[in-house]
Amino acid sequence: MLPPLPPASAYVHLPFCRKRCHYCDFPIVALGSSSAPSHGGGEAAEDPRIVDYVRLLLREVTATRPVSDDGVPLETVFFGGGTPSLVPPRLVATVLDALRARFGLSACPEVSIEMDPGTFDAAKLRELVGVGVNRVSLGVQAFQEDLLRACGRAHGVKEVHEAVAIVTACEGLQNWSMDLISSLPNQTQEMWEESLRCTVDARPTHVSVYDLQIEQGTKFGQM
Repeated sequence: MLPPLPPASAYVHLPFCRKRCHYCDFPIVALGSSSAPSHGGGEAAEDPRIVDYVRLLLREVTATRPVSDDGVPLETVFFGGGTPSLVPPRLVATVLDALRARFGLSACPEVSIEMDPGTFDAAKLRELVGVGVNRVSLGVQAFQEDLLRACGRAHGVKEVHEAVAIVTACEGLQNWSMDLISSLPNQTQEMWEESLRCTVDARPTHVSVYDLQIEQGTKFGQM
């Protein structure tokens, strides 16, 4: 049997959200109103719950032994959640530095981060790009106000269009994805077609479509 190949990718879970969506059963920490969008990544914007979590995460990275000692660097890093765009860029940079020190990063790694509309501004996105992020996964989910409210999203359609404008205008960011959810409660065919048209108009480089699954213990599951 051939020995296992060393990992080429790392997934980093940053579990912080403003609120829990009605379909979500992921391990998250709902920060509430204290998680208003920050301008840039300054110390004043750093929630101690986020700082403490990242500190523990850095310890875990340091304690993780590489599968082999052949020095194969990571090709991709994905910051998922949760809503990683709530985490200050300085802390994202510390995680990337820890991964680089422990496993190495390739010369041109793909570094992705999930971002929700209403949780970042142009300055914060520029900072994230500056520390090495070069791909954004934008969690839009729907382009209808009623549907966004129905599934418990913390943003509205206005924030969606603002986020798309920020992402598409950001220099140094050529690669971004948009997330949509199909089969939402009361979602008509016309609504779905509108969301698809708006997505095509936004011209992301990738689209991920998730069909709604009702998970036990979620608000949708209770309903």
